[in-house]
Amino acid sequence: MDYLLVILATVAVIFGGKAFWDWKKNRTPRLDLDELEEERADYLQENFEKAMADYKFLEEAQKNISDRFLAGQLKKMQGTAKNLLSNLEQNPNRIPLACKFIDYYQDRAVKIVKQYQELEATQLSTDKIEDLKNRMKTALSALNEAYKDQFEHVLNDQIISADAELKVMEQQLDAEGIKSQPVDVGKVDEFGNVRIDTDLLDRPLGGLERRNLPVPQTTRRMRKRNSRAEEIYPSFPEEERPQIVQRKLIQSALAIFFGTVGAHKFYQGKTFQGILYALFFWTSLPTWIGFIEGIRYLFMPIEDFYEQYMDDDRNRRGGRRR
Repeated sequence: MDYLLVILATVAVIFGGKAFWDWKKNRTPRLDLDELEEERADYLQENFEKAMADYKFLEEAQKNISDRFLAGQLKKMQGTAKNLLSNLEQNPNRIPLACKFIDYYQDRAVKIVKQYQELEATQLSTDKIEDLKNRMKTALSALNEAYKDQFEHVLNDQIISADAELKVMEQQLDAEGIKSQPVDVGKVDEFGNVRIDTDLLDRPLGGLERRNLPVPQTTRRMRKRNSRAEEIYPSFPEEERPQIVQRKLIQSALAIFFGTVGAHKFYQGKTFQGILYALFFWTSLPTWIGFIEGIRYLFMPIEDFYEQYMDDDRNRRGGRRR
């Protein structure tokens, strides 16, 4: 009976996590419209939902289109659209500024993709059809630039406000006799110091002999931390996120409930370690270790989990041991 309860709990964790991820992925965001008039709120919500519906259609189409160039172009467009829609979700009052993006550009993109899919379904290859497909790809390429122009248009007020504040500050500095200098942020000289004023690069040192001084400890720590951060948090294919989350949940459940016999190690392909767990199960030590590892898998950032347990090709190249 106890084993049956354990199995049922494991299944519940796995499928419950997958159901939550699917809900989160497919949900339609709701705007915060409490402070707006009802009629205007309905108008903004309706337009936003239309934009999200078109976005989701293009997102699915990108995964199903066999043409790599067109799929890559759609991926670029979807990246811009995602950022724009995220900005509109946080600032509903800006939705009217994006009406051209919602009602024309994204709508045109949907129609072009649908027509392309219909032509692909015919499996007919003639000069006229191939020419039409190429024109569709060219049109979508231009739409990506239109997306960016619309995003800039939505942010126009914010850009103008920031520009005005900078001009006021620059005028104040000029009035006080403080001249702004061009900066090269992040450039490190041979002494380990961050060079800011680019004019100093061409200025002589006044007869002082340059010495190769040791890099300060703080600078070394910053460099090491930055390089380590780049190594630990690599990018991963966004389309593989559901599979990564599913494997993360399965591996965690196996470690928590069946860590005594090393089930999670067998699942990872670490047969030798799994055998050791099974041989020493009677000591209860594998049980506690498996439980701790399962909790660690469960709360591990998805980037870390992908890097340690799914990015096998990179691990073989780097020769790193887990």
